[in-house]
Amino acid sequence: MRSLEIISHSEAQTVALATRLSDAFMPGDVVVLNGELGCGKTTFVRALAVARGVDEKLVNSPSYTFVNEYKATPPIYHFDLYRLQEPEELHEIGWDEYLKRDGLVVVEWGERARGLLPATFYLLQFDILGDTERKIELSRVTE
Repeated sequence: MRSLEIISHSEAQTVALATRLSDAFMPGDVVVLNGELGCGKTTFVRALAVARGVDEKLVNSPSYTFVNEYKATPPIYHFDLYRLQEPEELHEIGWDEYLKRDGLVVVEWGERARGLLPATFYLLQFDILGDTERKIELSRVTE
């Protein structure tokens, strides 16, 4: 697994990274974002969605609903699995159906979906280095 490591020195740089990467993700791709609370996952998703034409005010973390759908081309299905107790709960909200749709699936706290992720997905690992500095490691995972 080859990866690319980026150091973001500010929220603005994280937004710029998400904006640049937005066009690289294709319909059917799954993008998993892992990292502790406050590391920039939702900021990244918001910037990705805005780059695809979604109103910034509509993008928030679906912590209590598990998934938000954003009208974009292709549609974006934004999952937040922070409150997920068991991976099997994903079946109750139609996880398998979302993976079959012709949209972009973006998953915060994706490590909680182990065993249910597709065989190939993009992984962004966020690590806090300082107040505004983040290490973001991007890789394509094939299991």
